[in-house]
Amino acid sequence: MTQDTFMGYVRPDGRVGIRNHVAIIPSCGCALRAAQMIAAAVDGAVLIDYHEGCGITDADMELAKGWLTAFGRHPNVIGSVVVGLGCEGLDPHDLGARVAEGWAPSETLVIQEQGGTRSTADKGIAFARQMVNAAKTMHREPCPIAALTIGLECGGSDATSGMAANPALGEFSDLMTAQAAKVILAETSELLGAEHVLRQRSASPEIADRLIATIDACEAFLKSTGEDFMGKQPSPGNVRGGITTVEEKALGDVRKGGTSPIVDVLAYGDPPTLPGLSFMDTPGNDLTSVVGLVAGGSHIVTFTTGRGNPMGNPIVPVIKITGNPQTYAKMTDDMDVNAGLAITGEKTLAEVGRDIYDLSLRVAEGQLTKAEALGHGEFMILRQGPIY
Repeated sequence: MTQDTFMGYVRPDGRVGIRNHVAIIPSCGCALRAAQMIAAAVDGAVLIDYHEGCGITDADMELAKGWLTAFGRHPNVIGSVVVGLGCEGLDPHDLGARVAEGWAPSETLVIQEQGGTRSTADKGIAFARQMVNAAKTMHREPCPIAALTIGLECGGSDATSGMAANPALGEFSDLMTAQAAKVILAETSELLGAEHVLRQRSASPEIADRLIATIDACEAFLKSTGEDFMGKQPSPGNVRGGITTVEEKALGDVRKGGTSPIVDVLAYGDPPTLPGLSFMDTPGNDLTSVVGLVAGGSHIVTFTTGRGNPMGNPIVPVIKITGNPQTYAKMTDDMDVNAGLAITGEKTLAEVGRDIYDLSLRVAEGQLTKAEALGHGEFMILRQGPIY
């Protein structure tokens, strides 16, 4: 029997959360140390490690505000403390006001207004502790699987990724979409060469056209840099792991999405609105892609990695799946699922997909992933323009 509910936190805005984090959000790199001090002092607080906020284009500034706001208003976040310096380009008061438009409490502290780093950190610690204490009154209740949004990611791939981990994740994806969950396939630059598969999987001609246009635009942008993109994909690590061409890598990547039709095409960080499998336009870079998936509302990111990538995210659990039995043996502290059992013949791909499904629901109910237990909280957002 497929479990069709999980115990989650129903938020006042109707969404469901699976964690109760207090997000500490610096508006620039110059405010990062004060934000670090707050996050380190409060159990339940997490640092959003943003370090730009100045010297970027107006367009990138607005995008950064939008994505930082999305983190502050994520359903896994029950309160935020925005920490600014006071002279940066990204106005901390504006960012704090945007975050405060959500249901959760938010406070804004500016170092130059508070009298320095220490006084700012002390006030931030007090605010964060109040938010953590308030969360202790929140209780989990049964929620449908349809309330979940799941991000699909791969990184540090090798030959076993396309053989085992990605197909097993595809089995998991189909189980999720069968329950009307929202599932997001991403990494545009790593799908070059598999466009024909995605076109056939599109729910309508209009979706197919939008998807192909997105991939074409990605390829054109990469070529416009004057660098040889095809000389960078597959990456050196991919090649050492046995992947020979970008097309081979792409054909393995698309397996993560299972067999469900693609129902929508999303811009980076945009939340899906339809149940089923959507595609998000993200770069192949693991950190940046995962941040886009989380900004889009993913409660959990499922991450396949043949060679072994230990990264996580500040507010969302990341489940690590490897198709390489040797990687699982060497990196047991980092890997959550050994999909290599499908290669050794101990399990079928469908059985591994079921294992990922069952684990994801335990994680949704509070079980820590390996990345969470180790304190991984990597963060890097997409930037379009130069730094000046």
